[in-house]
Amino acid sequence: MVSQPNPPLGDGSVPDKVLSELLAAFATEQPANDPIDFDDPSIDLLLGLTSPPNDVAWPVVERGTEPDDTPVSLVAPRSPDMSASVAPTRPPIKIGGDDLPDAVYLNEEGAARLRGGSDRATEASSGTKRTRILIAADDIEGSSGGIPTATGPKIDPRLRARRIAVRRAIGLKRLKWIIIGTSVVLIVSVTLALLGSSLFAVNNVVVSGDHHRIDPTLLAAAVDDLDGHAALLIDTRAIERHLEASPWIKRARVSVDFPHDATIELVEREPLATYVGTDGRFRIVAVDGIVVDVIPGQPIEFMLMTGPGPNVEAGNSVGDAFTRGVELVEALSATVRPRTSSVQVGETGELGLTLAPSSANSRGTIVTLGSPTNLLDKLTKLEAFLQRPDSQRCTVINVSPSAVSPTC
Repeated sequence: MVSQPNPPLGDGSVPDKVLSELLAAFATEQPANDPIDFDDPSIDLLLGLTSPPNDVAWPVVERGTEPDDTPVSLVAPRSPDMSASVAPTRPPIKIGGDDLPDAVYLNEEGAARLRGGSDRATEASSGTKRTRILIAADDIEGSSGGIPTATGPKIDPRLRARRIAVRRAIGLKRLKWIIIGTSVVLIVSVTLALLGSSLFAVNNVVVSGDHHRIDPTLLAAAVDDLDGHAALLIDTRAIERHLEASPWIKRARVSVDFPHDATIELVEREPLATYVGTDGRFRIVAVDGIVVDVIPGQPIEFMLMTGPGPNVEAGNSVGDAFTRGVELVEALSATVRPRTSSVQVGETGELGLTLAPSSANSRGTIVTLGSPTNLLDKLTKLEAFLQRPDSQRCTVINVSPSAVSPTC
């Protein structure tokens, strides 16, 4: 487009400070011996102080549209009679570039300050309130002159509204998850509080299984740990361990039937044999080799085991040798058990039986079983041999080898 200058305003004078800053911004270095001609008509024409002749066309201000835009040059018009006074080597003034701000419309006050036609020019030139004017995109940052410039690109109101909406949606989503998490925690807390209250307390405890030999005080304590307590808060495993601490209890199981019922299932150890220790006290031994009780006198309802028995307390094992002796007692058949008066346990673990005296043998019969292996086979051979009529006269029956070797 072709731009025409506005007619000069005011008295047409330009402050020297403005001229100095414009020359410092746009003029190329001049030799020290080449003075500047301030009376050059082209300067007045460029600053808009004079009007060009009618036959002189104003230059066209062009702005590049390609990515590699080059600075746009503004060349001052010349009339034919000014060709002699204008230096042909003066460089063009560059006012173009890629990052130029958009056009700024000046009001009359700003134009007057630029032309120095009012008292405000002195205020702008004195530096008390300076504004920045951006002319080119080269190394020039600006010069003082009183033309207001845009501080930055304005954001489209629709884009700003979109950004606000996105941020608001993110905030609402976070708030939703916070509310959901808080609600879940609150619901769980209230539920646990209700389940742990007396509304769901156990009031019916059932004891099943063998519990004839267990200490009644121990069993009563287990029942008290269940009765009247909240079903959800009962530690059943702790009660089971407390019951299994008794030597008589082989296994205990405690279960809670929500909301008000509980069950205690007990499995007692079965005592089968007894022996006397070196301290003179008798140990009652269960089938798994655990001593369930220690008493001062001999219990007549259990099979007597003879041999060097260890002095162990209730709840402990008697060792491998006497454990095999108890297993032998358990394996005795209904024919052999009534005739057996005791089980012999040797120092090295050999086993034997002592049969009760009979009318034919007043001293009784010693049965040698040997090592505690293949006990069922050895007891089978012994039972078959005792079926013979002459077996009652034998004093020793050795069933450890493959064939029975009696001494009659």
